[in-house]
Amino acid sequence: MMHFSTHNYLTILTSILIILNSLNFTGQTNIDYNENYNKYRIVAYQNSDEQIFSISNMVSVEKPYAVYSPNAFSPDGDGLNDFFSVSGQGINDIQVEIFNRWGQMVFKSYSTEDKWDGTFRGKDLPTGTYVYKIKTTSYENNQKLIKSGTISLVR
Repeated sequence: MMHFSTHNYLTILTSILIILNSLNFTGQTNIDYNENYNKYRIVAYQNSDEQIFSISNMVSVEKPYAVYSPNAFSPDGDGLNDFFSVSGQGINDIQVEIFNRWGQMVFKSYSTEDKWDGTFRGKDLPTGTYVYKIKTTSYENNQKLIKSGTISLVR
């Protein structure tokens, strides 16, 4: 019987070894993934006739790094797509800027929690195309990403 466990000794896989020097195995795969960790020590051991054979390795789990933004929204109060907001995975820092067609910044944020409601200084902006610029860094390796595009505000 082979047991694979993470650094905190939680068994994540139990199987019969087919080929020791490869990743081929059979059996059940149960993995408890913890978002707070990105590296796991995988330990395989076999207890046979009072002898213990083991092998271990570090496995890195890369968190995805992605930024998502819509291309249109309609701040009409119907509860559907009423805000422009940025979401993503693996984001450490973020800066979102939105500009009107004259290049005037009408919205700025440093959080994925902030949402733009299509207003500037408390007044509704007209239907039209606006430009956004998103700057982010990732949790993993401070990788920088700059994304820009257009957003259609539809009233």
